[in-house]
Amino acid sequence: MHLIQFREIMRDAEVAYAIHPIVRKYLLTVEDTTKALIACSAPRAANVTKITSALDYDRG
Repeated sequence: MHLIQFREIMRDAEVAYAIHPIVRKYLLTVEDTTKALIACSAPRAANVTKITSALDYDRG
């Protein structure tokens, strides 16, 4: 079970890292990002959005 959760988290992080430049370029809000991910049928869209928004805080 833990391995499955770990893989899901890693996948979410990879997606978040990939979309982060676009989110930042177009200044998308958390809500806009979540809606876009849901429209693209991205699994766990809310988690990906949380990780994406956290990337901005890590860069200070």
